[in-house]
Amino acid sequence: MNNLNDLFDLITPREPTMKLNRRNLILATSALLCFGGGALAKESFPNKPIKIIAPFAPGSSDMIARRLGDYAGKTLGQPIVVETRPGGQGTVASRVIAKSKGDGYTLLLGTNSTHAASVHLFKELGYDPIKDFTPIIRFTVNPLMLVVRTDMPVRSVPEFIQYARERPGKLNYGTGNSGSLVAAQMLKTQAGIEAVGVNYPGNAQAVNDFVAGRLDFMVTDPMIVKSFVQADKLRILGLTSKQRLSTFADVVPLAESGLPQFEYASWIGLFGPAGMPAEVTRKLHDAFAKALAEQDNVKFLADIGMIAAGTSPQEFGDYVQDQIKFWGRLTKDAGLTPQ
Repeated sequence: MNNLNDLFDLITPREPTMKLNRRNLILATSALLCFGGGALAKESFPNKPIKIIAPFAPGSSDMIARRLGDYAGKTLGQPIVVETRPGGQGTVASRVIAKSKGDGYTLLLGTNSTHAASVHLFKELGYDPIKDFTPIIRFTVNPLMLVVRTDMPVRSVPEFIQYARERPGKLNYGTGNSGSLVAAQMLKTQAGIEAVGVNYPGNAQAVNDFVAGRLDFMVTDPMIVKSFVQADKLRILGLTSKQRLSTFADVVPLAESGLPQFEYASWIGLFGPAGMPAEVTRKLHDAFAKALAEQDNVKFLADIGMIAAGTSPQEFGDYVQDQIKFWGRLTKDAGLTPQ
């Protein structure tokens, strides 16, 4: 059978006395699949809604997924829905995706927590961040901020360090992901202060206790604290990255405020399960890259203290491998051991 005419002959015999027997029917069905089925399957992605699982409680990360997903969904012609599934510093959601079918319909909003830090923070991670996932695109670079309540009598990093040193072990802080955890540990180590950490499912929950007066300081995402800073309930003291943010131009890096070696930034990206077809990965990447390139999205990210990234799947995969090594050094320097 060399062409569609042969297939037509098989299904509609020219001799009126010829019967379409079982063998011919099977051959015809197989031929239809060969000629059209495979190509149709490739061309049909996506033919149903796509789900992105965000690994932390509602906050900045899932909001970014929803916004970019709305834009990418228009390009792909299917809605993209976002589901939050917090727990275990992002490992709960990551384990789900690691075991999901690699068809492109169930994706993970991964971060430095899920794909770099957790490797060094958990004895039993439950997944391999390289082997069990298909990297699609890195969305952002995210500096954090050192923030205190406005009733704390400090207005600069040196004043904060002195205040904390005078009260060893009496201050506490909240952490909702591995980024804030490591950044806070780095702060304690490099500033030579003692403080008590309190773990939360996400930074948004920690900030609620922070504003209520149950925490003394945090190292957290700019967007989460922005409204409270504007309401004069919280005060920003410094930025964890050495690169300043255009929308927080007055915030000085910690590296310029008495902690010259301090440098930290987290990141957010999109992953699928391992084994996703290259064509599916490409379609997803191109749709989200287009969304990231929209100037209103670039501004949206800048307004919440993030920098739009955008990488090819290969570049993102290489970046994750480098980040695993980098986070190994960070967690060691911060004195953290696997739990």
